Amino acid sequence: MRHRHLLSVALAFVLVTSGPAPAQASVPVTPPGAPQAAGTQFLSATTVDLAWMPAAAGTNPIAVYELYARRLGWIYPDQLVATTTSAWVFVSIGGLRPATTYELYVRARDTSGLRGPASAPVTITTLPSEIVPGPPVATDVTATTATVSWRPTAVAIERIAGYDLIVPPATPTQPIQIRASTGPSTTSVQLTGLRPGASYTFIVVVRYTDGTPRSAPSARGTVTTVPSVPPSPPSDLTVTTLTPTSATLSWTASTPGDFPISRYFTYVNGSALGVPNPAADVRTVTFAVSPGNTYEVYVRAVDQAGSYSTPSETVTFTTPSQ
Repeated sequence: MRHRHLLSVALAFVLVTSGPAPAQASVPVTPPGAPQAAGTQFLSATTVDLAWMPAAAGTNPIAVYELYARRLGWIYPDQLVATTTSAWVFVSIGGLRPATTYELYVRARDTSGLRGPASAPVTITTLPSEIVPGPPVATDVTATTATVSWRPTAVAIERIAGYDLIVPPATPTQPIQIRASTGPSTTSVQLTGLRPGASYTFIVVVRYTDGTPRSAPSARGTVTTVPSVPPSPPSDLTVTTLTPTSATLSWTASTPGDFPISRYFTYVNGSALGVPNPAADVRTVTFAVSPGNTYEVYVRAVDQAGSYSTPSETVTFTTPSQ
């Protein structure tokens, strides 16, 4: 009997110790924090730009920011109007109705799909459409020029002091750039000095004479210039003089593309050389180096329209020790 009792105790001990392990407590997943709205710019009849401070990441990295618009007095759900992976940039929100009040807010969503709380809402009221000019439209576009025109506002011309064609800033800390200004009856400008194959975004702002704030902008318009043929890459890049503290390069001139060559840019270990760039008729440059170091260099040509050639061949050299 005593042996049978000991066997029963041993079996019970085995069953208890070999049972399933207790469940581990799950690690809580923290969502992203709430973004902080930084402000708006260029409120028009149908568009507005919104910027915000970055949200604090939770357990997972932030994947995207979602922008929502809530039309006050509207029974339908809030509308997702834009998404972006960036913060502290102005994002253009379109598709709004003129003379309508909205609340705008931002939410961060992480890489697992978990959304954080919404930012505090920003309340806006879009402008009446009659005081807002039409968006800029480009015609007669070349590689470096374009004619930009817009529909005038639907108000008496004596109320208008003029129009400004503006490059909107990308972030809240960038300045506004006025590209051109006109009088009250002029609704087009000729732009020059553009870069080939580049896109430019503009808005038109009307200036009123009766004290109406200078904040009646159009929706955005985009101008994309015609691509041009860039210069050929410089060739025969050679280190002609080398000392422990200086190096001199020379090369064969590039062949111009659609525009004459302006100058040459030298790159050392991937960065542009911080010395005056040689003009088109100069094909040599001298720069400071350190003894016993290895350098990789190449040269690019740029033409008078701002188009760069592809890089020349890369030359590697090691300076002598002192």
